[in-house]
This record gives sequence, structure tokens and C-alpha cells, in this order.
Amino acid sequence: MKKKTASIKDVANLANVSIATVSRYLHGKLDRMSNETAQRVELAIKKLNYVPNAAARQLITNSSKTIAIIVANIADSFSIELFKGASSVLEPAGYTTVLLDTNSQQKREDHLINTVGLNTYDGLILQPLSSDVTTIKAEVKRELPIVILDRKLDYSPWPQVLSDNQQASYHAAKYFSQHGWEDAIVLSSPISIASTRQERLQGIRKVYPRVKVVELDEKHIEQQTAYTELGKALTKSKTKTVLFFLEERWLLSLLPNLIHNGLLPNDHLQISGFADTDFIASIWPTAKMIIQNPYLMGKNAGQIMLSQLANKTDFPATTLIKTNF
Repeated sequence: MKKKTASIKDVANLANVSIATVSRYLHGKLDRMSNETAQRVELAIKKLNYVPNAAARQLITNSSKTIAIIVANIADSFSIELFKGASSVLEPAGYTTVLLDTNSQQKREDHLINTVGLNTYDGLILQPLSSDVTTIKAEVKRELPIVILDRKLDYSPWPQVLSDNQQASYHAAKYFSQHGWEDAIVLSSPISIASTRQERLQGIRKVYPRVKVVELDEKHIEQQTAYTELGKALTKSKTKTVLFFLEERWLLSLLPNLIHNGLLPNDHLQISGFADTDFIASIWPTAKMIIQNPYLMGKNAGQIMLSQLANKTDFPATTLIKTNF
């Protein structure tokens, strides 16, 4: 037979106090009762193994102590590190973080944003797929604190935490050009939908205006197909060439093929791009990568979220996290 769950009324009866007194105790209002009363309530809660009803408490406090973190794709370590960074700040402050994955699908992102707005999340940290403020606004169904991560939104009503994408890629491209690398090939998921990729390509094009761009299907990451596209681009290039990967996971996917098929090592081929982990350095130490810090980006987003929840306004509209090359 299932054991009956203790109610707040049971606690009140055992402690010989009112239900209102137990409720005040649960919400930390101990200044409104004597120490002896508080001790009786605490003892009753422990004896009955009472667990407050979360839904009921949310109705009373208008707070769920839960933050939704929507990321672009959990297959990308960048998104996972964003979540870890935000959680490192929010959880010690008493908030539970919930990871939601759009899987690089715009319809799924719209649905998740809508779902967050319709439920009792206290805030939303969002790594959107696109940079369309109107689309995001259309799905947010109520006023709640929002922080944007990793996408530059023009005229954003929400604070943003970004990497220095264009400057970082320009600096890297300039380095390779000055060291005798004549051509560049960029490999990336579709560039037009994401401001980060657009900025990275713009930085490279300042140095390599005729850069070859190979766009790869993010929904179907097939190594052989991607490798074939890269092979076509390399066949046309007869000079010292830099391969710029705008996302780390594409390089991790293709690097084994490059090595296995004898394209690496090669005095006329260099690897670069954006990296979020130490994986590339351990696999191919000669690759010169642009190192991002998604964990720090997430941590900054978490701090800004806490400021908003505390009704503070002393945070910047845009926070730029530097990369290392």
C-alpha cells in the first residue's frame, strides 16, 4: 500500500501551529515567529519527511527558481560549455538550470522559446540560431529576463554575451598571409543564418577576398560527403592554402580523413579555425587555432541573469569575450 504523503496541514497539527505559520517558516520569514515555534515546525517537517509542493509554492512566490538555457546544438561542445558556465553561477544562487536543445532547427527553437514563455521559468538564456529579433519576440509570450549568447542581434532589447568573432578571424588570417599562405578555404555550416559565422567569414575576407567557401549540411553530418566537397576545393587550389573551420566539430569530423588519405602532413596545407576544447591540439599539434572560451561566456550570461532577477540594471548591453590565437 502506498504511503500517504504528509501535507502542510499535517505539519501544522504536529507542531501545534497554524498552516500560515508553517508557510511563513517555509518562506524564510522567521522574524515573524519565536525561536521555539520555528524549532517545533522544523522538527515536525523532519519527523513527517514533509516535502513542500513545488507547484503550490510557485503560485505563492511567483517564482520557480528555474532558468531555461536553450542552445543551438548539443552535438557541439561549444553549446555544452555555455550551459556549464551559466550553471556554475546560477546553481549556487539557488536556481535549477534546464538544458533545451534546438538541434539546429528553427521550428524547434520557436517551439522551445514558446514553451518557456508559457511555463514558470524565471528566465531564459538563449543561443539562437539566427539573428532575427522579431522572430524571437514573436515566441516570447510574457515578460521575463532574457540573455542572448553567441549571436549578435541588431537593436537587441536583451543583453548579449559574444566572442570577438570578426576581429579574431581577421587577426588569424593576417598572420597566415604574412607567413606566406596565399589562399584560404572556409568550411562551415550554412553561413547566412548565423551572425557568428558571417562575422568570421568577413574577418577572413578582409585578408583573403577570394576565399573559397564550402558550406556543409548541418542536419546531415556525413564525413564522406563533407570530405568530397573539401577535396574538390583542394584540387582547384595549387598554392599554400589555409583551411579555416568556422566550427570545431567539422574539423574533428574531417581531420581523421585528412590524415588517413595523406593530405596531412603537407607543407602546402595548414589548419586553423575556431576551437572550444583541447581536442584539436591533442590530435594535430601543428594546427594553429582560435581558442574561444564558451564556459566564460556562459558564466557571464549567468551573472547578468542574476542581476536581472535582482532588478539591477548595472550590466552592459553587450559583453565581449576575447579569444586567443
